[in-house]
Amino acid sequence: MKISHTLSITLMFLCVPLHAQVSLDGTLGRSGALSGPDYQIGAHDGQQHGGNLFHSFQDFNLQSFESATFSGPNSVNNVISRVTGGNPSNIDGLLRSTIPNADMYFLNPYGIMFGPNAKLDVLGSFHASTADTLRLQDGGQFNARQPGNSLLTVAPVEAFGFLTNTPAAITTFDSDLSVPEGQTFSLIGGDLRLNGQSPLQFSEDGFAAIFARSKLAAASGRINLASLASIGEIIPREFELDLTGEGGTITANNTLIDVSGRGSGEVFIRGGQFVMENATIQANTLADLDGKNIDMRLSESIDIRSNLPTALNQSLLNQTFGSGNGGDIVIVTPRLELIGNFLITTSLNTGHGGNIEIEAVQVFLKEGAIIQAFTRGSGSSGHLHIKATEMVLLSGEGRDNVTRVDGTANFPSSIASFSYSNSTGQAGTVTIETGSLKLDGGIISADSFGQGNAGQIEINASNLELTGGALISSSTLATGKGGDININITDTLSVAGRREGPLVLFAGLIFNNNQSGISSIVLGNNQAGQVTISASSLLMADGGGISTSTFSDGTAGSAIIKVKELRLTGGASISSSSGFQAGEELFIGNGKGGTLDITATGDILIDGQDEVLGIPSAINSDTLAGGQGGNLFVSANHLTLQNGGTISATSIGTGNAGDIFVSAEALNLTDQSAITAEAENAAGGNITITTPNLLYLRGGQITTSVGTGKGRGGDITIFQPMFVVLDKGKIKAQADEGHGGDIHITSNQFVASPDSLVSASSRLGIDGDVEIDAPEVNMEDFMVVLPGGFVDVSLKRCDIQDIENPSSFRVTQEQRVPPFVRIK
Repeated sequence: MKISHTLSITLMFLCVPLHAQVSLDGTLGRSGALSGPDYQIGAHDGQQHGGNLFHSFQDFNLQSFESATFSGPNSVNNVISRVTGGNPSNIDGLLRSTIPNADMYFLNPYGIMFGPNAKLDVLGSFHASTADTLRLQDGGQFNARQPGNSLLTVAPVEAFGFLTNTPAAITTFDSDLSVPEGQTFSLIGGDLRLNGQSPLQFSEDGFAAIFARSKLAAASGRINLASLASIGEIIPREFELDLTGEGGTITANNTLIDVSGRGSGEVFIRGGQFVMENATIQANTLADLDGKNIDMRLSESIDIRSNLPTALNQSLLNQTFGSGNGGDIVIVTPRLELIGNFLITTSLNTGHGGNIEIEAVQVFLKEGAIIQAFTRGSGSSGHLHIKATEMVLLSGEGRDNVTRVDGTANFPSSIASFSYSNSTGQAGTVTIETGSLKLDGGIISADSFGQGNAGQIEINASNLELTGGALISSSTLATGKGGDININITDTLSVAGRREGPLVLFAGLIFNNNQSGISSIVLGNNQAGQVTISASSLLMADGGGISTSTFSDGTAGSAIIKVKELRLTGGASISSSSGFQAGEELFIGNGKGGTLDITATGDILIDGQDEVLGIPSAINSDTLAGGQGGNLFVSANHLTLQNGGTISATSIGTGNAGDIFVSAEALNLTDQSAITAEAENAAGGNITITTPNLLYLRGGQITTSVGTGKGRGGDITIFQPMFVVLDKGKIKAQADEGHGGDIHITSNQFVASPDSLVSASSRLGIDGDVEIDAPEVNMEDFMVVLPGGFVDVSLKRCDIQDIENPSSFRVTQEQRVPPFVRIK
């Protein structure tokens, strides 16, 4: 389709008559053809009313070797032309106006086509339209379809009016059309078709398009693109472009739309559908003036796609290279689909980057599409705000492995705000509001790679799903401060699965951890951001993770999770860590681990392990070097750990392990599950468990331990359960050379099988104390040895028959506990 469409446009221009003509229709003066090839059109060929100079043509066509020059007195503000003969205008030559600062309007309701040799040489703005009439501010009108209905006045043009349901199209083909700095260029009609044959060329760093055969340009000015498919009106205003009626279709292929300048100009796009393929809209601020906006409002959809290599697929660029602030990108449409391209606002100097505002029903980012705001200078990046009433989907990766000088590689679809490594500017906030947010390998991030702080992430949705190695991240990898992650989900948040191969982000950062997750990381000396999550259900599986980490001297952020239900299966984890392993025996990082605070009004299940890596499902706090481990707070109605699930606070360095606080109505640990606080070379953490109902260990254990050295073993305190039941369960507090930890249990009933263990010991130091404040019940006390021998029932048959109400005795192979212990 694309090839045939391009071919048809080429043939159309080849078929323009050899003696294309410009002829007057006689409605405003003389009639007849003007002499070419350089057509001179003066004020005497039309009518002047105040500042308006009106012209009326029967036909208007220019071949590549032809030109048309409009002239008139300096009192003319607007040169307003119409074509009434019923034929479209084919313009493949030069349109010129010699009137200083005069705006030019060219109106042909039967169609307008600009060819590869079409050029503009005007001293003001230029507006091409297939509208039927121009409405003037005082009620006058200039009608091209019915010239007799015109009322010519001195008032300026106010609106473009369409009187039929089939407005004609405007087409450009490899056309390079531009107006002077600060002026306006407009294409206003039915369908708009902007076509180019050759791909755009970008600067070496990829931040600017530098050449395009098909180009619309208004340096520091304004470009209006508006399409109608019905009776209606389009009204340009100072800060708007209003459309009434049914929007039409705008397509841009291999085309550059550019309003860059000392301060960027603005772009307004209005219609029903907008389709961009391998095209770019560019609004770059190059100096000290503030930039303006790219404003797109389509009543049906916006489809922006690229089939070029990743490094060549920029689509919407609103950047500042100077001290002026960049403009915003504003998109309003029911459906936005981005395929393999970029929407970017940046600060590359002292000016602040612009914001990206998207309002839609559905937003889709596919095949490595990126919505991004970043800074490489001292100016802050802009904020990202996406509001989609139904859904936002991020899926797929870029098509190839092209790498640019800024580190870009084959990366996934993403929504990102960040500060570059050489930047002091702050990263902006990422805000997403939607019904359903799904990341299938996609990325949402607000990171700092330099001195600037990372941005915040705010997500409000009914459902959030992370699969295929998807990541939500706010991290600081240099001296900047980390940003917070706040996620509010009214229904279900699910995190599961992994991607194939490492994750490569836009700024060159590579994550070898390919599992889906929510992450806050600090690699410098500052503090990481806090992760706050609220949801009805939090379901984590297949290695999915929520983590806060410090790999240096900075403090890891806390994670606060409030849910109704939490399920960790298949090696999923919620973790806080301090330090990292830099070599076989070298561990680095003295930052303090973050606190984990997890509250479930319903149940928490921690079950099983990762089938690939063998890592258990867990809530854990680890310190690998000199940093203090973070504390764990877990609260639930029923807390169940089974099939190796763990809650742990571990230290393998010189930093002390964190403490664990568990509160639940009932706590069950079965099948090698554990709650542990362990230290290799430091003090072990304490474990405090509060449960008013039942603590049940069936093959599970609660332990504190110190592997080597004089660190004191952690204490284990169990408060006031109705029952403590140990069936092959273990409660241990161990140390090496230091004092063993103490164990204190207060319970109404304490029931232990013979193969259970409660122990507080130290290999070389002083053993800890074990204090159990409860009536101790040993299961052996309930076992009675029956007398030997068997009764020969055959000898007592009569006795049995004589019993009026005989009893029965049945043996079943079930595990039994004392009758006063009820295990749920």
